[in-house]
Amino acid sequence: MVMGSFVEELKKLRDSLITMGYEVADMLGVAVKALSEGDEEQARVVIARDKTINAMENNIVDKAINLIAANQPVAGDLRFLAASLRLATELERMGDLGSNLARRTLGLAALARQGAAAEPFPENIETMRVKTVDMLNQSVKAFIEKDTELASKVLELDDEIDDLNHRVRAEVLNSVFNDGQKVYWGLEIINTAAHFERLGDHATNLAEETIYIVKGKNVRHHHF
Repeated sequence: MVMGSFVEELKKLRDSLITMGYEVADMLGVAVKALSEGDEEQARVVIARDKTINAMENNIVDKAINLIAANQPVAGDLRFLAASLRLATELERMGDLGSNLARRTLGLAALARQGAAAEPFPENIETMRVKTVDMLNQSVKAFIEKDTELASKVLELDDEIDDLNHRVRAEVLNSVFNDGQKVYWGLEIINTAAHFERLGDHATNLAEETIYIVKGKNVRHHHF
């Protein structure tokens, strides 16, 4: 492949990653809104969209591997292609978590119809919801704009999400301990919090990859 064509293909690959990032962010926004409003119809829409995310990942991975095999890229180009493979995987896993959140919406709605004992969402999980969505949006923005300063700020938020997850678990387990009839509700809430915590992890990974692509600096497992 001639150099001009190679550069153009790299641009197309980056554009595909950006499109996938927007798609995942939008899907998760719908999933979170459906969860907070108990909207089963939108939850099913989110679950159906997961196939689109999977197809996007496959397309990006194929493109990146073909570009590596055909061009033997070096330095920054190789770094970008290697990171693209990881980015596509991170975004696909975020899509999976969006689908899982939608399933939690359906599960909670089913419990409500059955008259199962429940409580309103714990305040800490509402805080998790807001912070995680903000973290995701910032990580996608940082990648699109090659903004390593913003990416670094995302890394600082991960511990907050982890701490909120622990608080939600403790709060829910206390409620279930005091009223065993809330056990199924409690499991759905704990799983929901776990999904938000994992989303925070993936947003962190996306921010780390952005720093790696732009600066060539591997900060995975090294930020505290």
